[in-house]
Amino acid sequence: MDKLTVGFLGLGNMGSAIYLGLNDDFEKIAFDIHKKKDERFHYTESIEDCISKSDILILAVKPNTIEDVISKIKSPKTIISIAAGINFSFLKDKAPIGSHIIRTMPNLPIVYGKGVLAYYGDKEVYSVVEKIFAPISLTLTLEKESNMDAITGLSGSGPAFVFSFIQALAEGGVKSGLSYSQSLEIAIETVLGSAEYLKRELESKSATHPMELRNRVTSPGGTTIFGLAEWEKNSINSGIIESVYQASLRSKNLS
Repeated sequence: MDKLTVGFLGLGNMGSAIYLGLNDDFEKIAFDIHKKKDERFHYTESIEDCISKSDILILAVKPNTIEDVISKIKSPKTIISIAAGINFSFLKDKAPIGSHIIRTMPNLPIVYGKGVLAYYGDKEVYSVVEKIFAPISLTLTLEKESNMDAITGLSGSGPAFVFSFIQALAEGGVKSGLSYSQSLEIAIETVLGSAEYLKRELESKSATHPMELRNRVTSPGGTTIFGLAEWEKNSINSGIIESVYQASLRSKNLS
């Protein structure tokens, strides 16, 4: 059986990561106006050439160029968009009749094979989406496209919130007398280790909620409870909740 060819229109950070993570079940080609001098990528001479040779197209271009790129697709294709804020109905309306459309929302860690990718669209090609993205991300099928805004606020913007938390954690180490480089290294490993610990405890049913694990670290009259008292005094929990919510609202307003 001949392999399906996946054509990438655009090779930014996300597009490149997906291209390189694609398994050998597919042939892959790409077109990007900024060709990289990298032998790992198989470029076509033109965007039209890439489109005509592809069974599946991944639109990895800026949202403001999507309409122009889709206008160059002249025959039905499976089209997967990773462009933020471009909804399913827009893609369906602009694509050739008979095309299968998938809208996705990947997040930045997909670059290192640790991403989260939610998708919504024509169910006939969901199995193809899984084959492409499952090796490099946790994949989530959405029953309602409107949930994409919540995914954007939580997963799409989430890395920025985590980076900010790590920076604040490191600065706390500096205030307490450590060097910044040492504090940053410790902060990163603390977040990575804590996330892995939580994940494994939930998977093994040893815990059912993050607060159970927080309580394990919090001894009566100990250091952690004094730190958490400051956390509560500064409304950090509610600030994080509102950050996700406001990012979700912004996504809704943009789409």
